[in-house]
Amino acid sequence: MKVYLKIVIGAILIGGVFAYLFYKDISSEVIAITNKEYEVNLFQAGVFKNKDNAINFQNNFKESIIYEDGEYFRVIIGLAYHKENKVKLESYFTNNNINYYIKTIKMNEEFVSSLTNYELVMIESSEPEVIDNVNSSMLKLFLTYLS
Repeated sequence: MKVYLKIVIGAILIGGVFAYLFYKDISSEVIAITNKEYEVNLFQAGVFKNKDNAINFQNNFKESIIYEDGEYFRVIIGLAYHKENKVKLESYFTNNNINYYIKTIKMNEEFVSSLTNYELVMIESSEPEVIDNVNSSMLKLFLTYLS
């Protein structure tokens, strides 16, 4: 009887060790999958160390926001997740003689899902008024998400 008890206890201990090692290995993968981040393109018109300078520069654009990124204040004039929207905004800003720099940031799935709803409208339209209105809504969504 004692031999069987030793075998059962040994099996439980070995099984527990393997279960712990398996869980430890897979838990980091599960966390990475559930916290998946997506790259969003920000169309940056300027970057400043002084907020007042950023505010003054922002006044040059009909639709823009100031995004505080560490010690910098970035004047953002648009954002895009989908390639079609990125190309549309590049063309739109270039045609309007607006210089920009594309900066990518990581965002979560919830934000990208909300952004996609706006982007679908923008992708389907070629009217400047629609592009301006949808871009303005996307910028407001971005600000809401940051706060």
